[in-house]
Amino acid sequence: MVKFPSKKKIFVILLIILTLVNITATVVIFADIQIIKAPKTEIEIKVADISAEELTLEIQMKMYNPNSFEVSVEDFNILSMTNNGDKIGDVNIEGGAISSDKTKTFTITDKIKFQQDSDFKVLNNKISGKIGVKFLGFIKKTIPIEIDVITSLEEIIEKIEIPDIDLEFFFDDLTEDGLEFTAGINVYNPNNIGITINELTLNAINDFDEKVGSFKILGGEIKPKNQSYFTSNGVLLYKFIDTEKLVLSISGDASLKIAGMNKSISLSTALSVILPDIQEFIFKNENIKFYIPVQFKLTLRGILATVGFKYYNPSNVSLVTRNINCSIHRVDGDKKTQLGIKSMESCIIDPKKEVCIKSEILIPYFTYLKAGNFRLVPNWIVLTIEGDFAIAGTRQAFPISLNAYVNPNLLKNQEFKE
Repeated sequence: MVKFPSKKKIFVILLIILTLVNITATVVIFADIQIIKAPKTEIEIKVADISAEELTLEIQMKMYNPNSFEVSVEDFNILSMTNNGDKIGDVNIEGGAISSDKTKTFTITDKIKFQQDSDFKVLNNKISGKIGVKFLGFIKKTIPIEIDVITSLEEIIEKIEIPDIDLEFFFDDLTEDGLEFTAGINVYNPNNIGITINELTLNAINDFDEKVGSFKILGGEIKPKNQSYFTSNGVLLYKFIDTEKLVLSISGDASLKIAGMNKSISLSTALSVILPDIQEFIFKNENIKFYIPVQFKLTLRGILATVGFKYYNPSNVSLVTRNINCSIHRVDGDKKTQLGIKSMESCIIDPKKEVCIKSEILIPYFTYLKAGNFRLVPNWIVLTIEGDFAIAGTRQAFPISLNAYVNPNLLKNQEFKE
């Protein structure tokens, strides 16, 4: 008869076996812990925001656990210092566990106030902490980690965005000096840092590449993510009138100061402007008033016609008549015949004034009678004034052509009235 061990002996044997297995496993795991591998760590420190008073650093610490067991991130700290050793930041990173063969990212932000007399061009960031592992709740091993990361604020300043510029240009009024205008620029600051627009120069260039005006626009401060409008008034020289369009160019610079560093940004833009019809500014919807008084006298040599040209200048500038010719025609039915032509002297008329110029044309009797097939009285006598008006001191002119129908009875007494 086979005799089996008692239950008590069986329990003792199992307990001994389990203890041996546990001890063996403990020895193996403890040996593994002794050769714990440091996590593969990637650190990224970037400037999340920056202003004239402070900057915000965003720190990302990405860790990969290459071990066959879980590790914990403990007591991690980031100490930031300026290039001359001033402590400007001290922040802790809340730790946590990283499973075997897993990656975990720890993120934290830190605000750093700018201090006077400190060199912020380069920030030295020292990251330190421990990687630990626990076994059976009490066996623990830790390894220290230290990482140095350098952040260049100078590179960030160099990446400041150029402000957006829109140029506007309006013609206002015509004066004795030229054409008055208003120039405006709308400037948008896309940065998180306030900038200062310094004095800008506006140059006007005509078709002949001549500078016909140079003007200054005073700038000012523009807040972060904001826009400002700056204007200037000036007068374009009369040389501009002799061109069809102008090229307006803005040049200047903006500046900013942050963390003791100065940055200058060049600004430029251009706008092509089609010049308006100068007559719009001369007459301004007012009618220029013309009169053509005439007197005919019979002389021994022929018919002497005294013709006047009387006109009112409604503009704010002096006008001058150029190349004015007066001609006389007789109309007989459908036939129109020129009897004589004479140039009239140039004349300057001041703003809001009236002037009259005159000229005499002698019509030989034979010429007069032959033109109407020896009819004494025509259907009409027509006076024609042709020439140019121009702004005094300029080359540009606009043509005029006027006709006046007068009493064909040359024998009737007529009086010339200026």
